[in-house]
Amino acid sequence: MKISVITVTKNSSKTLDRTVFSVASQLNVEVEHVIKDAGSTDDTIGIAKAINKRVVVIVQSDKGIYDAMNQGFAVASGDIIAFLNSDDYYVDQNVLSDVLLAFNNESCDFVYGDINMTSVTGELVREWKTGGIGGLGLVGQQIPHPGLFLRRELLAKLEMPFDPSYKISADFKQQLILINKLKYKGVYLNRPLVNMETGGESTNSFWSFWLGWKESVRAYNEVFGEGGLWFVVQKAFSKFKGLKVRAQIRNFGG
Repeated sequence: MKISVITVTKNSSKTLDRTVFSVASQLNVEVEHVIKDAGSTDDTIGIAKAINKRVVVIVQSDKGIYDAMNQGFAVASGDIIAFLNSDDYYVDQNVLSDVLLAFNNESCDFVYGDINMTSVTGELVREWKTGGIGGLGLVGQQIPHPGLFLRRELLAKLEMPFDPSYKISADFKQQLILINKLKYKGVYLNRPLVNMETGGESTNSFWSFWLGWKESVRAYNEVFGEGGLWFVVQKAFSKFKGLKVRAQIRNFGG
């Protein structure tokens, strides 16, 4: 099986090198890296191609990060699809081979694991441990999308992989549909897969957190009709698990 890793970029030259290198250095796996760029004016594309000459680059305008992710998916050819942000990177060279091994289970529709959330200086601010998902699906929890790997046919069942009308929580809505509503089954890898840098769209201010919670309520209610507020209250409290409080305070908004 081939894995397609999709990375959305725009003027990402400061961090993209480690992202591309972490994908290109994966062992014992066939991987396609798709860079969907919104028209960078820095050396984003040059950096990507210098590290991995086989990287697939698409340069075209988009209406936001989720629209860009949809565009990347449209050209990806892998059996397994992953989305890795331009300031995130896999923790070691065996991440994708471990993911593929889990997919050998025929009843496995998706694979997911843990995330190390770090500041721009590299300080660990949270160990995001999603844990196992029971028969009820996601209950007050969400899988961080860089740590989620999906069979291509799952995303093909959706009108589009991500609802582009969202700014922050389209990945949450996707997971609610696939896991809670359609009852697809996943395998949990009890180890960190990705180092994820804070300061992105969903973590760069109190307003971002507020908008994320508001959109999460909306997403849950759009999928199930009601119950979104209670789900998001549980989801908000779950964020305290693995949080390095002093590190988070030192680096908040950074």
